[in-house]
Amino acid sequence: IETNNNKQQQHVPAGMRTSDYENDVAGDGRMYNAWANLEFKAGRPTEACRILKRAISQFPNDSYILHAAGKMDERIGNYEGARILYGKSLRISPSAPALVAYALLELNPNANGTSLANELAHKLDITNCTNAKKEKMGVDLNFETAKRLFNKALLIDPKHGPTYNAYGAALLDRNQISKARKLYERGINANCSDPASVYHGYAKVEIAFGNIDKAIRILRKGLEVVDQAERGGKFGNSCHETKGRDRSKFLFHSLGMLELNSNHVVAAHKVFERGIARHGNSSQLLLGLALCDVRLGNEDSARRFFKRSVQADRRHAHAWQAWGMMEMKGGNYEIAKELFEGGLRNEKRHGALWLTFANMQSRLGKYVSARQLFQDGIEKCTDHVPLYQGWSIMELKLGNYTHAKMLMGEALTLDKTQGSGWLVAATIEKKLGNDGLAGLILKRGVECAPDYVELYIALSEWEIARGRFDEARDILERGLEMDPRHAPLYHSLAELEARVFNLDGLAKLNKRAAEVFNSNALVPPKMSTRALGKKIQMGRAKALKADQLETNADRSNPNQNTKSSYMDPDSIIESMRSVMDNDE
Repeated sequence: IETNNNKQQQHVPAGMRTSDYENDVAGDGRMYNAWANLEFKAGRPTEACRILKRAISQFPNDSYILHAAGKMDERIGNYEGARILYGKSLRISPSAPALVAYALLELNPNANGTSLANELAHKLDITNCTNAKKEKMGVDLNFETAKRLFNKALLIDPKHGPTYNAYGAALLDRNQISKARKLYERGINANCSDPASVYHGYAKVEIAFGNIDKAIRILRKGLEVVDQAERGGKFGNSCHETKGRDRSKFLFHSLGMLELNSNHVVAAHKVFERGIARHGNSSQLLLGLALCDVRLGNEDSARRFFKRSVQADRRHAHAWQAWGMMEMKGGNYEIAKELFEGGLRNEKRHGALWLTFANMQSRLGKYVSARQLFQDGIEKCTDHVPLYQGWSIMELKLGNYTHAKMLMGEALTLDKTQGSGWLVAATIEKKLGNDGLAGLILKRGVECAPDYVELYIALSEWEIARGRFDEARDILERGLEMDPRHAPLYHSLAELEARVFNLDGLAKLNKRAAEVFNSNALVPPKMSTRALGKKIQMGRAKALKADQLETNADRSNPNQNTKSSYMDPDSIIESMRSVMDNDE
């Protein structure tokens, strides 16, 4: 197949002759979509759009192709083009998938000034109102428009699982929890053709509010329903049914990460094994299994699963990072270096990978290399705040206080809710002899980043240095309320109680710690899920408060760090990094 009149060479799937692929594509419009997706994944979005335009010229009344072309336009940022294509698709044949795609476009903060939202404004007679007045009236035009589209989708197909998933997520984003729960329960009762989407969305609602045990029950039930559907032959071989079956891997991943983050390591291991048995080489599931083996001390097994994970998806930066960190912790620095370099060759816009590599070079005394990595990382990931913090910490250790202070100022300007920034800023001032200012910075840090519990430890030490033991105890107790699973808080409070000879306080503290922690990784602690739920709940309360100061556009930035990483490998990786820091 030739791309244009100049007969430029076209990429064709491996193992297939050009003539065969051309004949297949010409006979079925859906083949164009599959072909376009291959091009997009290969980093050729312009070619993907060209292929879909060719499909539209051949199949102008194919609503599926118009919908697919709209999604491709949305991916490359052509929102108005996507809106037009979705509209054409719906006029030819209204369908739930196209309505959901249009609704999500309306909710996209980068796609402003939608025609449907403007039509709604006319109907509500608020066209001339300012945004502030609309907000005061409680009118979110884009959300109201999306709601109408979601509801139309459910009228057309009340068993369409992805509609419930997307609609419920939009309600959760706006803190409409009871409505989200009712919607998901309605989806479960509707016996959807894609039950995994409904159960996964429902579990996310409960996770967001710290109901970890309930979320685990929902995810387990979802997997049970998917199993029953497969045994009963409910899933056929159509594209839609195959996607419904494939989506169950998200249930496995979410359930496995919840179990792992709740210290149910053996249970998590079994979940990931089941997921891999069903879905084969899923990079996310393989990474989850590797992380379980790291926690269980099975490093050889972990290496095998890390390797399979990056082979399944070369751009899976989390897998490269976690594998490199395990090798780094074991003193295998050259291997770790090769892994970090391999990850960055495949995915250059992953700030945490740049940070981990730079930190390792810093620890090895290779400061010139570390500086270059920090600088390159910031150029590629300009909004990744931990890169600024990591560089600042290195300069602080080297005594370059002015440079460290400048970098930390940039970090806090980008994001005041990053608690580690306040901690480093206070440390810099303490090094400069400004002890009083350091205390004020720590107090301000607790206000801006109440879920970063290391601030409570530092502030309690500042109070203890001034002989204010009761104030220090109150601060540490507040930290434990925020994160009951943070072991250093227990250590600091135990040292304080021992210092003032409070034996009753020590005994009570020991009992509390025993309920949350367990030295045997094979036996989960009694209160582990409740502690995780409390931490998530507190983090969400902080995030909602921060939302009052942020715009939707700010929150949509893909390079920004989010606090909703409770199901992602990031949270496990972060704890691995903490262990290494403590070892030093």
